[in-house]
Amino acid sequence: MATKQPLTLTLIQQRLNSYPIPHADLVIGIGRGGAIPAQMVAQKMGAKLLVVQVNYRDDENTPQREMPVLLEDLKVPVEKGSKILLVDDVLVTGQTLQTVKEKLQGYEVVTFVFKGKADHVLFPEINTCVDWPWKTQEISNSEEPKDRRAFLKSLAGLTAGMMLPLSGKPLTDAFGNILATRSTPERDRLGELLPKRKFGKTGTSVTMLGLGGAHIARMSEKEAQKTIETALAGGVRFFDNAESYGNGLSEKRYGMFLTPKYRDVAFIQSKSTARDAKTMKEHLEGTLKRMNTDYLDLWFIHAVGSPSDVDNRIKNGVLDVVLEAQKSGKVKYVGFSGHSDYKAHQRMLERTDALQVCQMPINAFDPNYKSFINNVLPQLLKKDMAPIAMKTLANGGFFGGTSHFSHGDKPRIVPNALTVEEALYFSWSLPISVLVTGADHSEMLQEKIDLARKFKALDEKKRMALIEKVAGFDGRFVEYYKV
Repeated sequence: MATKQPLTLTLIQQRLNSYPIPHADLVIGIGRGGAIPAQMVAQKMGAKLLVVQVNYRDDENTPQREMPVLLEDLKVPVEKGSKILLVDDVLVTGQTLQTVKEKLQGYEVVTFVFKGKADHVLFPEINTCVDWPWKTQEISNSEEPKDRRAFLKSLAGLTAGMMLPLSGKPLTDAFGNILATRSTPERDRLGELLPKRKFGKTGTSVTMLGLGGAHIARMSEKEAQKTIETALAGGVRFFDNAESYGNGLSEKRYGMFLTPKYRDVAFIQSKSTARDAKTMKEHLEGTLKRMNTDYLDLWFIHAVGSPSDVDNRIKNGVLDVVLEAQKSGKVKYVGFSGHSDYKAHQRMLERTDALQVCQMPINAFDPNYKSFINNVLPQLLKKDMAPIAMKTLANGGFFGGTSHFSHGDKPRIVPNALTVEEALYFSWSLPISVLVTGADHSEMLQEKIDLARKFKALDEKKRMALIEKVAGFDGRFVEYYKV
């Protein structure tokens, strides 16, 4: 394999600053590879930005399809006749850019790539493959990478690519640049949505905050209804659940207060802890009945605990049931989740490429102890799977909790190490699709909705400072769910 020519972010930025970029009313980036280049170009120009997802080549630049395919409808937020700058990292055959250009009839389109052949080329002198600075850094499967700081910095380079320019408020990418946004927030029949993020290779997008279902069963019925309605009014459209939450009570409450009126706007997921095919099928039918719906947007193999647990479930037909449910239309997307052992996640990723989503703990303490961020997140990004973050407050571990749900209402932060804002912003500053939060009541959920609306990504220095701030805690105390 030919040696790749490395390019530093500093060198790219210097070249971009001196390049005569043509005027445009809108910059369109080709995701995934062109997302960050387009954001850099749009930021320099002060132009609006739109990133479109196209599936054609893999990370080794090998075609996966006969022709490029757009994974989502192209909705252009400028009038016909406007000037559009179409940006990608590399042009090989030109088919990807041409596919998008054909969707832009009536616009004046100019192409710009960082390497290759186009109307404008940032590095025309480069004829070899390039090692781009924002590509996922390969790490070993050891429990702690040798250079945690460099690793997290490389992850941050992908965060901007997850963000969708759909909010009326400015967002910053992992390099500290302000991302261009649409002039008006996205809305549906209920009102303004929270900012949305890309959902892996599914071609869809989800709100950056989701309501966790486990706490719904622990509330009074009145408070459960209020919390669900607070989520909807606040722009949350992602709703988590599982058949095991409250022995099905959480699902029943979604069936009472969510699906009858709001199924058309709600993205609903549920999960099953079944260890065999027969139980898995029973769980799905029970879930659909309790939640008063004929399909799920997402269904999980839930709470995988170890590599042997993964092997046994697959041997007993659980994965087959999940894939058949997707084929039949009872579920749109499929995935897996787990709390305790990142090696279980690694085993699932080794055993199958058929799943699209993974849910796991993501928080500021995680890099210090049995880390999912260090050992699993890079693999998800490489497979273009959607990462869902949970336990972002360490299940109350940052706030004095020492067992499941025992963190209290608004407990004292122990030992005054992190605020709720810092904990959530750390996780949102990594390349996750959605943060699922467990709220004890509607007021607690509203606090997190308000934080989502004013979110700006933490830079690498601030993220590392938070990691170091909690590094002295005992892992078994703070993240008891991993023990």
